[in-house]
Amino acid sequence: MTASRQFPSWKQWKRLPRILSISEKKILQAALSLAVISFVTLGAWYVASHRIEIPAVGGEYTEGLIGSPQFVNPLYASVSDVDADLTQLIYSGLFRWNQNEGLVPDLAETYEISEDQKTYTIKIRENARWHNGDPVRSSDVLFTIQSIQNPAFHSPLAVSFRGVTASEVDELTVQFVLEEPFAPFLSSLTVGILPSSLWAEIPAKNTPLTSLNLAPIGSGPYKFDKYTVEKKGDIKSYSLVRNPDYYGEPPKIERLVFKFYHDTQTAVAALQNQNIEGLSFVPSHLLTEVEKIRSVKILHPDMPQAVTLFFNEEKQPLFEDEDVRKALALTINKEEIINTVLNGNATIIDSPILPGEIGFNAEAEKITQNIEAAKELISQTDYKDFSPDGFAAIKSQTTEADETSETFEELTLTLTTINQPTFIKTAETIAAQAKLAGIKILIETTEPSLLYEEIIKPRAYQMILTATQYDIDADPYPFWHSSQAKDPGLNLSLYSSHKVDDLLEKARSTNNLEERAAAYQEFQDLIVKDLPAIFLYQPAYTYAVSSKIKNINLEKIQSPTDRFQDIENWYIKTRQVLK
Repeated sequence: MTASRQFPSWKQWKRLPRILSISEKKILQAALSLAVISFVTLGAWYVASHRIEIPAVGGEYTEGLIGSPQFVNPLYASVSDVDADLTQLIYSGLFRWNQNEGLVPDLAETYEISEDQKTYTIKIRENARWHNGDPVRSSDVLFTIQSIQNPAFHSPLAVSFRGVTASEVDELTVQFVLEEPFAPFLSSLTVGILPSSLWAEIPAKNTPLTSLNLAPIGSGPYKFDKYTVEKKGDIKSYSLVRNPDYYGEPPKIERLVFKFYHDTQTAVAALQNQNIEGLSFVPSHLLTEVEKIRSVKILHPDMPQAVTLFFNEEKQPLFEDEDVRKALALTINKEEIINTVLNGNATIIDSPILPGEIGFNAEAEKITQNIEAAKELISQTDYKDFSPDGFAAIKSQTTEADETSETFEELTLTLTTINQPTFIKTAETIAAQAKLAGIKILIETTEPSLLYEEIIKPRAYQMILTATQYDIDADPYPFWHSSQAKDPGLNLSLYSSHKVDDLLEKARSTNNLEERAAAYQEFQDLIVKDLPAIFLYQPAYTYAVSSKIKNINLEKIQSPTDRFQDIENWYIKTRQVLK
């Protein structure tokens, strides 16, 4: 019987150096070294091949905004881009919009629409919390909607909730009952919700005065941190910090800082000097300068905005003549405007329904530049002659002391627009093109801050060149229904058509997309035929954002604030992990 062979003991291993020869020792050392090197190399290869970089929490981003915050409050923020931007980040609505899915639940967890499309029942997320830790409840929703409806609050959103009855079913369920079906209603529920516990005791008349307008508490992905004030009292900067308790996916960028400027030229200079890292909007005349900044990337998401020339027959009776309206339309070369004024960053439009929206008909009639046809139409009006300056005119002769003299009443139209380079250059290009057919256009400008009160509200213009911004549903009712011809409506052509009214009412009273599309297509054809306005272009929104921000994906926005639609996916910092 042979004894079993055992592994050498530690005592035996200690004797090994005495037993081995010098050459054997060298071989052993080389083998051990090779083994160690192989192990380390293999380990390093494994780590390197299985290590990935993932987004991490941290970092700070500074963006420039044009204007100054005043009401970071959902009841009033819609009238100011600055207030709207901050409100979007701090507050949450029952629904929100994103470019991939359209309207999706936000604070809402589930919702139901009754068969008659008049009752909306919405359940609120149980895990939603205000930034002070209190839970979001249906009483907060009820307070917000009723405040909007209350005339004492003077909210510009009141028209969106006219005829709507809001009630509390339980602490997590609200119900809205409409007088009539209204297809775009869910888009109205994107308005941010206020915490009733903080606002309910503030009298309506004092709402604009409370500090909560600048130091708000919301339920959104970012929380108010602080703001700094200049010596003159203007707010210099405004800081937000991430909300780690956000009910959705918490954002990854730790801090957002916004700095405020009176004009885009100053803001672009700040971008060039690295006082800011991004800019909310870059106008076309400054785009070339911004493109030279290496630390910035330029994004051009589509936005449902239409730059349009509206006719006002009440202020200029000549527009009652369809030949005059069509003649002017025939003088305009939209492609030239886009290339020379906007550096190509726009899309030609020919109707009030924008490409990609419900009911858009790409085959609708289009009017392209034809100067000779324009001249022919003008010759059929009273303006059959031409003045010495080359404008179409009504020629009169007077005789005094046996001398006959001629006078010319030129075909002269006045175009009003905003005192901004893009609009001024567009107006000047239109005037130059119209002159080719003998139409004289005088240009008047107004400051953006005065446009609504002094021009739009009293309809104080013959023609107005302006941009109309469509809402999430892209409902054209506010711009073309006859009930909107006077303030606060936005029917800037004072257009009136019973057939169009019927179609717009039908389209917004059904959730059936096929029925809505059919109504909008017929509406589009009628507007193109009647020509109450000239539709020029849909500008691309131009956003300058820091190159250090990763995973930003913007292809489409509904309004400038929607550039933050997926901010929870943006990141600056990263960390490495093994996969």
